Amino acid sequence: MRKLGKGQSVVFFVPVEIKNKILEQRSESDCANISVSDVLSWAMSETYVDIRRSMPLWATQGQRFQQQSELWAEARDRNGFNMAKTHAQKFLEEESQSLEHRYRPVADLNVSSFIREGKSKYGDMIAERCREFNDLKFNAATLQEEQERELAPEIEQERQVQKPASAEPALHEVHPDMIRFVAEGIPIADSKAYVPAFEILRNTSAATHLDVSQFPRDLLVTMDFGRTVKVSGSSYISDAYLRPVQWILTSVGDETCNKAIYMMIISPHEAQELLPKISNSKKVALHLYSPRSNLGLRAIDGLQLYTIPAQPTTRIIPRQLIVQLNLFAGQLYLDSFDDYVEVCDMLGIAWQATKPGYVVAADGFIVKHGSGTSKSTFKDSPVKFLRVLLTKIRRNCEGVDKTHMGKILDGRLLCASDFDGESDSK
Repeated sequence: MRKLGKGQSVVFFVPVEIKNKILEQRSESDCANISVSDVLSWAMSETYVDIRRSMPLWATQGQRFQQQSELWAEARDRNGFNMAKTHAQKFLEEESQSLEHRYRPVADLNVSSFIREGKSKYGDMIAERCREFNDLKFNAATLQEEQERELAPEIEQERQVQKPASAEPALHEVHPDMIRFVAEGIPIADSKAYVPAFEILRNTSAATHLDVSQFPRDLLVTMDFGRTVKVSGSSYISDAYLRPVQWILTSVGDETCNKAIYMMIISPHEAQELLPKISNSKKVALHLYSPRSNLGLRAIDGLQLYTIPAQPTTRIIPRQLIVQLNLFAGQLYLDSFDDYVEVCDMLGIAWQATKPGYVVAADGFIVKHGSGTSKSTFKDSPVKFLRVLLTKIRRNCEGVDKTHMGKILDGRLLCASDFDGESDSK
């Protein structure tokens, strides 16, 4: 504002209701133009109205301060403060009023009847300031509301982040079977280097709702990925110690075939140590992956973003492996209506209106398939397990109700219009 008029200017933007108030103060029609002086005049008048409305509350607070200062002065002696219980009770104020005291008709209180004058200089100064505003309403409803708001307890919320308990980190290890898998592209049966992916969730809090052996066992995960801390005691819960999914290995059965047969999740340490061998491998490829947790992000579960070694053609990934990978990693959004159908079929959840002979539970799990056959491996509903996995473990207790997976777990049916790029006729 210091260079106003000398290279700088001020522009006022006001909504229609404020313009009407300014014109009403000027007693002008709506078509009249508003000048800077009109805006400043309206701002000053509104400031005066707000100060006038707050004056009774200010006077009440001033009298309270004066009274409490006198009580503190009475309790002060040579040794500091000596306050008895009876003296401390003088600080208390009425927390509630009787119906008679609140609603009994009384005459308007003026400055002289509301403020104690002549007893202290502070009371006289408060009364003098109040007289500058004519006809203050000391018994108005707004004053009572403000006083009640002051006495009402304020709820203070302070978020406390509960960090995981301290634990000794586990040592990294590149198992010899992993080196063999990179070279040959075929996992060894009963190997101790890798297990079905959902088996490492057996020690989580979600496993109390479902036996993880009911999940498909095509997707593999290395023990170095699943082992992050040294386990001690039988009450170990691994919720806070799970790694996010980032590096994926895929392998083909034949060098001439470009369709992946096996998929394995590995740790960042294994990706770093095995990178030279992966770069020279003809059967195994390393892919970068991240679950889609935001609707504004593109899905990269096709594993085409970053691949080592670079492929002349895009490697084909079976859909059942991608669905398992997304469920394990905690992906919240699906890319198409077809993906939605695949997820529901794998989980045994209804994705359309049920047919005769079908029995569907309240959470959407199909209990009885009638005369048809089920594509799901689940005998029990996986809904509670997945809800804990997505919200508590993968999303740190954040809500997922408005996401695609959140709606599926709530038992709601989705349609093609719920997905980006889908037409209603699909």
